[in-house]
Amino acid sequence: MRVALTYNEKRSPAESDAEFDSREAIGSIAALVEELGHEAILIDVNGSLASLVERLEALAPDRILNLAEGERGAFREAFYPALFEQLGLAHTGSSASALAVCLDKTLAKRIVAAARVRVPRGSLVRSLGDPLEVDVAMPVIVKPNFEGSSKGITAASVVGERRSLWPVIADTLARYPEGVLVEQFVPGIDVAVGWVEGLGLLPPIWYRHDAAIYDFALKHASPEHVCVEVPELSAVTARRLDVAALRAFEALGVTGYGRVDFRITPEGEVIFLEMNPLPSLTLTTGHDELYGVAARVGLSPCALIGAILGDRDRLPRGLGRDLDRDAV
Repeated sequence: MRVALTYNEKRSPAESDAEFDSREAIGSIAALVEELGHEAILIDVNGSLASLVERLEALAPDRILNLAEGERGAFREAFYPALFEQLGLAHTGSSASALAVCLDKTLAKRIVAAARVRVPRGSLVRSLGDPLEVDVAMPVIVKPNFEGSSKGITAASVVGERRSLWPVIADTLARYPEGVLVEQFVPGIDVAVGWVEGLGLLPPIWYRHDAAIYDFALKHASPEHVCVEVPELSAVTARRLDVAALRAFEALGVTGYGRVDFRITPEGEVIFLEMNPLPSLTLTTGHDELYGVAARVGLSPCALIGAILGDRDRLPRGLGRDLDRDAV
């Protein structure tokens, strides 16, 4: 199978490049594709869009392993999948429409809440003239509505006094003018659950750290201060987490693979934070979003990439966790 690996090359440590991949990281993923017996063709999408379309049409790959996303706008994660769909090219991951919905934190939370998953109370602010749609109890967290990778989130994003709220909103809107989400700050631990189609839910992971929040600096500049561990959860909380994860994946139309983030309160309540239908596939040490947890159920990096490409015949049976639809 000819696999086009589409990506954005990381050219700087700037926040704008936070979700892009280094040349070395892309090379390691291409090596996994070739280990599966496929031909890997690397395509950096940076540059002329017309040239990209011309190359894809000439190449006519059997499948696109897509890691690329646009650089700006509320539709950026959906941009390249939408292009591939218009060209009639099969790609990994979710549809363009699902990617667009998931990047909109406010819309995603409304959809997930309708699927009977708890979400924080929140309000979308698009300009300083907008009132808060709902009265959110302090403390709150102020964050960009259309960003991932903790972009725009700092220690100052958590606001404890109402008199300080609008200055923080104004500052965040100045940097992210498409919209700011003001939502209840829920105390607890940050837990993520991965899912691979044909495999099921992967074991949850806990981002353990001593900071007040898992912000951009902690995630990207000081990852050595974060430990990724398997959380110790009661049977009741573990069950709640499984049900909430599957409801969120289904409600948001995520296909192929993805990762969903939750906050688990000290009382064991599971609160949806956001969905990432395009999680990183970079092979790193200690902070893998999918590889590390896949290994805990006996799935190698090569087999994981195979599953994402749709080569499910190579998957060992009975590794992931799933639930009866009636239970969900």
